[in-house]
Amino acid sequence: RLGTSKLSLAPGGARTTHPAPPQASGPPRGVSAPRAAMAIGLVHLFEAGLLLFNACAILNEKRFLKKYSLDHAVAGENLGAKNQVATFLHATRTFMRYPLVAMNVLVILYEMILG
Repeated sequence: RLGTSKLSLAPGGARTTHPAPPQASGPPRGVSAPRAAMAIGLVHLFEAGLLLFNACAILNEKRFLKKYSLDHAVAGENLGAKNQVATFLHATRTFMRYPLVAMNVLVILYEMILG
């Protein structure tokens, strides 16, 4: 309590008042203050992954992927990292088209409703 004073007896029996020492604001030692919201949540991680899938899905085979020889994916095993990337990009464009649309709609609705 700030501003309270203590009574004490001085030598000779006279009463004197001493102001209370100022107290530090905040929680006591050893107790942490409550935190604000977490910086990264599961929804944010999901959104980041969705953005990466969207980026992979919109790459154009003829204009962009052909420069880096990623426009043709060869089926098989042990064909190298470049072929695996090409296969992943082809599969993302082919099989993830409609699920990506649905996930994007869900994220847009979530952001509109809950902000």
